[in-house]
Amino acid sequence: MNSIPRSHTIMFAIICAAALLVAVFGSFLPVVLADMLSWLQLPPLHARFVGALYFYGAIFMIGCMRARYQSEVRYALMMIAIWTGLLFVVSILSLGAFDFTRLPVWIWFASYSIYPVIAMILTWRDRNTITVDLPGPRLAGWAYTALIIQGLVVGLLALALLLIPGVMVAVWPWKITPLLAQTYGGPLLAYSVGSILFARRRTWLAVRAVVPAMFVFTAGVLLASFIHRGLFSASDLADWIWFLAFGTMTALLGAMTARVLGLQPGA
Repeated sequence: MNSIPRSHTIMFAIICAAALLVAVFGSFLPVVLADMLSWLQLPPLHARFVGALYFYGAIFMIGCMRARYQSEVRYALMMIAIWTGLLFVVSILSLGAFDFTRLPVWIWFASYSIYPVIAMILTWRDRNTITVDLPGPRLAGWAYTALIIQGLVVGLLALALLLIPGVMVAVWPWKITPLLAQTYGGPLLAYSVGSILFARRRTWLAVRAVVPAMFVFTAGVLLASFIHRGLFSASDLADWIWFLAFGTMTALLGAMTARVLGLQPGA
């Protein structure tokens, strides 16, 4: 069974470090992140949602670096390319929102132009690498179903955020801008793709790298929403759906995380 190329591991480490920086600022110092990413208009709830997304990315990259087999991280580079590539496209289409006299703007564009290119080059270079079925117990039916449904729902949400941001601004549980809606869309589409493709491998080992990261994301969003619960309304159906969906997935992903973390090291 093929081991993970060193070039892939280096890429995972770079993405992890970058994602962790945004995640920590967004979750614990939201005002600092709002100043860094001034073009996105990030009040604390928005910043913490971004922080939860980037904690997902960072924990996923840690899972990829800890993986033993290339088959375990088969779709990671594709997901990096989707996440970063779509953020670059959205940014290019919204140049008027950026102040190019500020250093964070240049770092943003440099990062999100380089990352997808490297991810696509590595994916193409190793496209013929043989991947085989992973060993270990089969993924439980309830877990497979939950991951597939999650992927489909989040995928539809992501496409709507990217393609019809004006509509999504009107129905989102809290106030967002069209640019922020599209900015959410890229990472959520990568999340969706990962949920579906990793689940289709049908073993617990196949989802070991990604499931704990998904749990961190849903739990982080749920916690941020509770902290800022004053921004939600008990009379709004969308708000009820929001809490119910994230509460349900946090419970399911928590159970999956306990299962994959209990796998034997050699599995």
